[in-house]
Amino acid sequence: MRIQEMHYLSPDLVKQIEEVVDEYAFGAGDLTPDTLLDRAIDLLPIEKQHTDTIRKRVEGLHYLSELLWNRALETGKLNRQQIVVKARLRPLSYYHYLTGSREPSNILLTRDDLLNDPPTGLVKLRDDILGLARVLPELQSESTATS
Repeated sequence: MRIQEMHYLSPDLVKQIEEVVDEYAFGAGDLTPDTLLDRAIDLLPIEKQHTDTIRKRVEGLHYLSELLWNRALETGKLNRQQIVVKARLRPLSYYHYLTGSREPSNILLTRDDLLNDPPTGLVKLRDDILGLARVLPELQSESTATS
């Protein structure tokens, strides 16, 4: 699942997610990491009897986390591995075990495979978004302080 390959998100929804991230990144509103996640979840409701809404939420949260990753990397203060440590991100195998997934572990090898096991993907993405959202303001304040 790459950013360019949106199967479940409409262009309008993609734009709304980008606006939420921009608002958070630029500090325009009073968004905290938790409210950022809540607003994203509000944009991506799950409806009973519509399995595509689950995939839509996974794809939307994946896109949101990728936007946060890009913002964090754009600061140039830390590389990807340092961000993983600072945000306390865990590997997918941890979430596969944590959720008690019955899916084979080999179908969930990378973040691009999150649609193969949506329940595990949702738990992983939630933690990733909260971790990255906590680290991003700190990285951005460091980059503006040195500029």
